[in-house]
Order: sequence, then C-alpha cells, then structure tokens
Amino acid sequence: MKKTNCLLWLAFTAASVALRVWQNVAGYEETGLARRGFLPGLLLPVTLLAAAVCFVLLARSLPGRRADGRRLAADFRFTDNMPAVFCAVAGSFLVMIGGGLYAVSAVGSLMTMLLALLAVAAGGCTLYAVFALYRGGEAQGMALLVPVCASMAFLVLVYRANAVDPVLSRTYVEIVAVAALTFSASQRAAFVYGGSAPKRYVPLSAMSALLALTAATEGGGLHRAALLIGCAAVELGFLLAAECGD
Repeated sequence: MKKTNCLLWLAFTAASVALRVWQNVAGYEETGLARRGFLPGLLLPVTLLAAAVCFVLLARSLPGRRADGRRLAADFRFTDNMPAVFCAVAGSFLVMIGGGLYAVSAVGSLMTMLLALLAVAAGGCTLYAVFALYRGGEAQGMALLVPVCASMAFLVLVYRANAVDPVLSRTYVEIVAVAALTFSASQRAAFVYGGSAPKRYVPLSAMSALLALTAATEGGGLHRAALLIGCAAVELGFLLAAECGD
C-alpha cells in the first residue's frame, strides 16, 4: 500500500469516525428518532461513498487475477515488513480477546457462543497465516477459511440484533461494516486458490477497515469494540503487506 494511499485512507477514516461520533452524540432526539436534516448524518454516507469510489479508482492500475496460479505468498509480503506484522498480529489478538469477551457475555445464547468460539479460532488461524508468510512459507487454505466463517456468524448476530431497530441511520454502518469484512475475508482466502486479485481485494480491504473503525465508535460493549478494531487491524496488516506492484 503506497504512502499516498495510506494518507488518503487516514483522511477518509478520520472524517468518517468524526462524523459518526458527532451523529451518535447529537444526531438523535430524546425519543430515539434521528434528527431530520442533521448535517453529520447526511455527510457520513456521502463520505463513505466517496471513499469507496476513490479506493476503486486508485486500484485500477493494480494487477488482476494471476494466470500463473500463484498463491498467497506471492501477493503479501510480511518478511522484513514489521508495520504489517504488527497490525496483523495485534489485530489477531484483539479478535481473540473480543471472542473471549463475547463468550463471557453469552449468557446461554447459542449464536453468541458460536461467534465467540469462531472468533478465537479465527484469531489463531490468522496468526498462523501471518507467521507462515513471515517465515517465507505458504499458509494453508483452511486457516484462511475460518475467519470467513467467523465473519459470517458475526454478520448474522449483528443483523439479528439490529433488525428490530426502525431507525436505519443507527444500524446501517455496523451491518455494512461486517458485511464488508466478510467479503474481504473471503477474497483474502481466495488468494490461496488463485481466485482473487489485488485490483479487487485492495479497495475492498481498505473500505472494510474504514467501516469497521467507524462502527467501533458506536458503543455496544468492549467485546464488540475489540472485535471490530481487531478486524480493522488485520485488514490494515494485509493491506500494508500487499505486493501490488508484482
């Protein structure tokens, strides 16, 4: 990920997070309904859309799907790339911590306990993949499929929790964020099988990290924040490791 792209991502993320915090603090009436014409609430979706378009346009020059069937190690360099390793490792531990906290808060909920177990497994599998790539090896495809399953369980849980809320502006960011994380995890796993491409993955991963950090500002407990921030850090780790120029 180029330095200019990193700065652009930081600018869009800072703007989105600030607008979401402002909206959460002052964008709703005492009844819980959204304030009509509230400027941050109107600007946030515009900012998110602008970021998505910008990331897609910047990715136009990146390689498409490789005809030679090269695998994950060909597209992600963790060796001698400590910023990428730090983000991915820290994110993996945060995902496992978030899973553990979800297990504590499960209180007999089968779906929540399933998410907790999958989150812990996903964090461990991501650590394995990162260190395998750091040592110059190749990660097993099954290890990258576990985070996909965890993201799908997270998406189901988030959708069920928000389905009863009639105020769309309060729920759409988290739902879209987890959906994007699920798609990004599936595209990352597809590299192992030659089914993904930097042109497709890089803008999706950048947008997923931005959305996850924006959604993490909404509260909902330490377990939820740890999981979202951890997922965002993993996305950033793989973005920083992306060998887009190869």
